[in-house]
Amino acid sequence: MKTLAIKPSEKRISTSIKLNKKNRDFAKDFFKKYNLTLSDGINIFLAKVVMDKKLPFELEIPNKETRKAIREAERGEVTYSNSVEDLMRELRS
Repeated sequence: MKTLAIKPSEKRISTSIKLNKKNRDFAKDFFKKYNLTLSDGINIFLAKVVMDKKLPFELEIPNKETRKAIREAERGEVTYSNSVEDLMRELRS
C-alpha cells in the first residue's frame, strides 16, 4: 500500500497561488473540520498527484452536445416533462 509523500521534517517553501474566494473559503472550513489548514489540504492534494502520477479524480471535458445543453440550461431553455409518458412521447417524436 502506498503512503502519501508528506514528511513533517521536510523543508517547506512558500508559494503564491490565486484562488477563487468562494472556493477558498469553503475549502478552509472543510479542512478545519479535519483539523487541517488550507495549506495542509493543498499539500495532501499535491502529494497524491506525486504518488499516483495522475489527478486524484476524473477530469472530463464536455463534448459539443453537452456544452450546448449546459448553455441552454443556463439560459432557462430546458423543458420538463410532467410524466414518463410525456417524456417518452417527446423522445419518440
